[in-house]
Amino acid sequence: SASTNLNSVVAVRKPEPIPEVGGRRRRTMSGTVYPQPSPFEENSNVGIGNVFPPELGNREVGTPQASVDLEQFFLRCPIGGNMSCIRWAGQVKGQQKVKKGKPKEGKERQSKKFDHCCFVSMSLEDGFTNVSVKVFCTGRLQTTGCRDGAMSLAACRRIAECMRAISQDSMSSKHELIKGDLTHAQGNKVAYDAPINVRLEKESVLGVFDLGFRQQGFSINMQELRLLLRHPDNRDRIYKVNVPHSDEKKKVDRFQGVGVYVNRDFLGSPNNVFVSIFPTGKCTVTAAPSVAQANKVAEVIGKLVVDLFVQCRKRDLEAPPAK
Repeated sequence: SASTNLNSVVAVRKPEPIPEVGGRRRRTMSGTVYPQPSPFEENSNVGIGNVFPPELGNREVGTPQASVDLEQFFLRCPIGGNMSCIRWAGQVKGQQKVKKGKPKEGKERQSKKFDHCCFVSMSLEDGFTNVSVKVFCTGRLQTTGCRDGAMSLAACRRIAECMRAISQDSMSSKHELIKGDLTHAQGNKVAYDAPINVRLEKESVLGVFDLGFRQQGFSINMQELRLLLRHPDNRDRIYKVNVPHSDEKKKVDRFQGVGVYVNRDFLGSPNNVFVSIFPTGKCTVTAAPSVAQANKVAEVIGKLVVDLFVQCRKRDLEAPPAK
C-alpha cells in the first residue's frame, strides 16, 4: 500500500544524495533529498482573560454573581500613557485611530453601537501599537494584536489596573463599578483586587512554519499531498482536509493551498487545529490552544509532507527518462 511504501522509505536514518540519472537533472545543489522544516514561530496571540476571582468568574448556579457596569467603566476609565482610546455603545473617549481606506461616496463610516462590551485600545512594548482588549460585563477580557501569551496577560493586567484606579476615584462611594450579589464595599474590593486576580484562561495561538522546500528548489505537488492527507492510515492525525477553489481567472492558482484540521485527540487539544499548507512549503497555523501544541502540529505536518516528498522523489528517479 501507499502507506507501507512511505514507512519503508522513511525508515532510512540518514538522507542519501540523489545520484545523477541519465536524461534527468538533479534539482538540488547539495544532492540531499530531505527538506528541513523550520520550527513554529508564533506571531499573534488572542488571549481570553478574567479579572474576577474564580468564585465569581465561573457563573455557576448557586454561586455569588457579579458583573462589571460597562457604562461606569467607560465613563471612569483613565485614558493616558499607553492607553489611547475606549469605546462603548457608539461613544468614544480618547483618540481613536482612523482606519485606512476611504469609504464609498454616500456611505460614511459610522461607529457601531455595541453595548455588550467596551473596546480599549493601547500600545505595548516592542512597537505593538494596535493592541485591543474587549471588556465584558462578566469580567472576561479578550485581547487581539498581541505577540504572545505574556503580552496578552500584560494587556489584561493594564485593564485590571484601571479597575483598581476606578475603585479609588472620587465617584467610587456613590457609583458601583462591580454589581451583583455583593455589597458596595465588596464590589469595590473585587475591583481593587483585579490586578491580583487577573489571569489568562485560554489562548489562541497563530503563527507560521516552513517545510523547507523553497530553499531546496522544490515545490509541493498539491494533488499528491491531498491524496496523502486523505489516506485512511492518516485518519488518527488528520481530521479533515479542505481544498480552496481558485477564482475564474486563475490568478491565484500558485498561491492555492490545502487547509488541514489536525485531529484534537492526537494532539491532546480541546479543538482541532487548522493549518494552511501552500505549494512553496509555507504553513500557517490558526487557533492552536498553546505554543506547545502548535509545535506538535508543525511536527505532524512536517513529517507527513516530507514522507510524501521522499516517496515522490523515489518514484521520480526510478521512472525511465523522458525521451
